[in-house]
This record gives sequence, C-alpha cells and structure tokens, in this order.
Amino acid sequence: MTVTEHLGVATHTGSRRSRALRFVAVPAVLSVVVVVLSALLSTGPGSLVSTLSVALINLTMVVGLYIFVGNSGIHSFGHLSFASVGGFTAAILVMPLDLKTRMFPDAPALTWFALDPFPAVLVGGLVAAVFGFLVVLPLSRINGLSAGLATVSILIAVNVIASNWDSVTRGRRGISSIPSSTTVTTAVLWAIAAIWAAWLFQRSPFGKRLRASKSDEVAAQAAGVSIARERIIAFTLSAFFTGIGGGLFALLLGSVTPGTFYLDYTFVIIAMLVIGGTDSLTGAVTGAVVVSVLSEVLRKAEAGDVLGLFEITPRPGLQYVVLGIIMVLILLLRPAGLTRGRELTEWFTRRRRKIPPTGGSPIAAGPTDPPGPVPPANPGTTDTSLVKESR
Repeated sequence: MTVTEHLGVATHTGSRRSRALRFVAVPAVLSVVVVVLSALLSTGPGSLVSTLSVALINLTMVVGLYIFVGNSGIHSFGHLSFASVGGFTAAILVMPLDLKTRMFPDAPALTWFALDPFPAVLVGGLVAAVFGFLVVLPLSRINGLSAGLATVSILIAVNVIASNWDSVTRGRRGISSIPSSTTVTTAVLWAIAAIWAAWLFQRSPFGKRLRASKSDEVAAQAAGVSIARERIIAFTLSAFFTGIGGGLFALLLGSVTPGTFYLDYTFVIIAMLVIGGTDSLTGAVTGAVVVSVLSEVLRKAEAGDVLGLFEITPRPGLQYVVLGIIMVLILLLRPAGLTRGRELTEWFTRRRRKIPPTGGSPIAAGPTDPPGPVPPANPGTTDTSLVKESR
C-alpha cells in the first residue's frame, strides 16, 4: 500500500470517528452534567435530596414530552394523563399483597401478585405507552390548536375516571401507604435513559421524517412521508417515558391521587420545556434544571423564606405567578427558549467557524494562473464577433 493510500485510509477512519463523536456528544455531555450535579447535591441534607429526586423525575417527564412536541411541532397539554396512568399502575403493582387485600376489596384481581419497584415502574410506563398508542390513533391526523385541545380533553377524562373509579384508584382518596423506593440513583438512571432515547429517536429516520413534516407538512407528504405513522411512534414513546416519570413520582411520595398529575403539574412541565426551548434536547434538559431550581426557591419564598437571607410575608401561589411571568417574557423576547433551539454541538460549531479576512475574497487566483478567455454564456453557441475578427 502506497503512502497516499495509507493517508486516505487514515483520513477516512478519522472522519468516521469524528462523525461518531459528534453523534454521541450531545447525550453524553448532558448525561455527564446530570450525573455530576446529582453526585454533588446528593450529599446534602434530606430535604435537598428529596428536591433533587423530584427534579430528576421532572427531567424524565420533560424529555418524554419533548420526544413528541419537539419533533412534531404539535403542543400537547395532556401528557400528564400518562403520568397518572403510570403512577397508579406502579403504585398498585408494588404494594404488598396483604395491604392490597385490605385496600382493594372490590378488585380481587389486583391482589394476586406484587412486583419489585423497578419492574413495577417499567410496567407502568408500558401501560401508559399502550394507552398513548390507543389515544393517538384518532388524533394523529389533527394539527394545530385542535390537537392541543384534544390532549387537554384526555387529561380531563383521565382525571374524572381516576376520581370515580373507587374499586381501583379509591376515588379522590387516592392510594396511600405505597412503599417509597425511588432513590436518586434510580431517578438518575431513568433520566439518562430518557435523554439517550430522545436523542436516538431524534436522529433516527423516524425522527428525521417527523421533523421534516414539522418544517413543511405538504412537502413531507409529497416526498412520501407518512406523517400519521411518525406521529404515532413519537407519541407512544413519549407516553412511555411520561408514564415512567409518573411511576417514579408515586413511589417517591408514597401516595398518589387523581389531583397529583393535573393542571398545576401540567403547567410546571410545559413551562420547563418552553423556557428551555422546545426545538432541542439541550433546551428540554436546560429548562428542567433551571425551572426546578427556581421552583424550589419560589416554594420556600411562598413560606416566607428567601434563600435563608431574610423573611417575607408568606405568599401562597407565588411560584406559579413568577413562572407564568417568566414564560410570557421568554415567549416575547426569546421565542425559541434559552437555548434558541440549538444543541450543544451547534454552539461549539458556530464559535469555531472561520471568518474570511476583510478586504478580499478568501480564495484568490494564484500568480501563475493564466487569465484565459471568458467562456460564452451558452456552451453550444459561438461568439460571432470573434469569428468576424478572424475573417
């Protein structure tokens, strides 16, 4: 093999490695950030660890919501219905058999078996995914505001059913005495799994076709993209991770009611995605982290404590008021969110772009290049003036 061939093979191998590194850079960096922050904060007091667990669960649900909203461009306001399905399913499955017998006397089928926390949460996510698949079948062809209103109706319907299904959900009383088993490690692992799943779907042919329909639906259909099919796939995967988040949250609190995953929680999750940026996975993670920190500060401020520096009069509802104002300002001043719809790799690429020198073109003809004649505009014709001069 000649030197030129060796150089060609090395260049090809290097470019392939470079592409592979760029492919995994975004989820890898985001995962490292999540792990490092979790490791630092998990050494704090119990209240901080509990807040960290909630933040990681919120991150899982926000990324789950991003899988559909970020790739399809259709806003869903009812995704917390899947968290409710996953939460109730995981709570029922993880409870001891003797406790189930006393709590669900009218549903003997629920008292036959019990699962460990991990499979219970996984089954909760799968049940939510099946429910999401059945729901999206008639909704996959709806666009715009109609789709958003349809998802709100699903959220309301699930809340009404859970509030009146006494034999399974115990109605408005909900389910209590759930073994609390969600730890920081469990929440971190599921958050990382959601990040990687969202990125792999986004970069897959399914995600690319769905993003094409987001940019221009008519052109995507003309190119042969089945928009309904791509939406069904994204919605089902999105419902799975939202259900996982609901199961983790139920097993963290030790109780779950129909009101746990309703309008208040829906507003917080949507605010996280909008503030961070709906068009990028980096924006979803950034929004979840920023709003989680801000929510904790505002929650303490509602009780009258401002960062431990001074006390104010307790202001109930301050958290939602401030988050609402911030979301409005983001929509007005930075509609694409804090990250402006860019991934981490795009930030570094923009900074490393070479700027051509001022005062001339970056590419100039060499001193030995002959000027040569100017070719005619149409290669198939002959310049008659040159013919006349030769005569």
